[in-house]
Amino acid sequence: MNVAFVKNTLWSGQFGGKYFNEGTESVWGKFDPGTEINKSGFEAMEGQNIEGLKIHRMRYDVSTVFSLDYKKYFDEAFPEVPAAERYSPKMASFALSAYLRTLFSNQAPFQMWLKGNKQAMADNEKRGAVLFFGKAGCARCHKEQNLGSMEFHALGVWDLVDAGGLKTSISDLKNLGRGGFTGKNADMFKFRVPQLYNLKEGSFYFHGSSKKTMHEVVEYFNNGIPENSRVDKSRISPYFTPLNLSESEVKDLTAFLENGLHDPHLDRYKPKRVLSGNCFPNNDPISRVDLDCK
Repeated sequence: MNVAFVKNTLWSGQFGGKYFNEGTESVWGKFDPGTEINKSGFEAMEGQNIEGLKIHRMRYDVSTVFSLDYKKYFDEAFPEVPAAERYSPKMASFALSAYLRTLFSNQAPFQMWLKGNKQAMADNEKRGAVLFFGKAGCARCHKEQNLGSMEFHALGVWDLVDAGGLKTSISDLKNLGRGGFTGKNADMFKFRVPQLYNLKEGSFYFHGSSKKTMHEVVEYFNNGIPENSRVDKSRISPYFTPLNLSESEVKDLTAFLENGLHDPHLDRYKPKRVLSGNCFPNNDPISRVDLDCK
């Protein structure tokens, strides 16, 4: 959701050759072969999705497009593209990227309040919003349209390896944040500031999944004490200091983040069916039974 506002994607911001990655050309493909795609000149989302199709083993070719009845849509969307290239992972990435940029959580109580509905937010959510933009200082980093930003900060939280992440180690690039992409010592353990809408129903937070509730996240920021000893104190964001919020203020800020920023109508994006006629979102035998989909 809301990726239309993200200039360079992934926690490290490694995809996309423009914007914040200008000047990093020497490392494209050096540490992560996937970043070679930045040389294509595509926007971040297009490049990421081309690589994502490979990683997620999604097949896009002439036979797949034709058999699932997507041919006419590819023809309408990309009439200027030669047929030999039109039904390819590249053009599939273009289609996926265009679609993803239409997905917005823009009916949250906070957004409705900004549009003039003064009854949209509960009192504790309003108090939490005042803290967010005031005493708690959240908006110093979470300041763009999606309440995220293209800044990178180290907060000293546990990494995936600490949370038992599969196929990862202390030196895994995914645990090194921006530094895993640039190779620069100054960028190590710094991660892109995430967007904040519709996080209420998440079951893990931070890049290493180290927190299980939004309340735990707020408490971590309030305490302002790094938990990962591998992250040197000199790397920690200058904004990560104790907030001195009272317990009631922690609850109010949590209420704003959980409920004030929660768009309850995301079902509007759920397709009623897909062209192939397959079960949505999964079509394996067990899912067909679970979804009562024939």
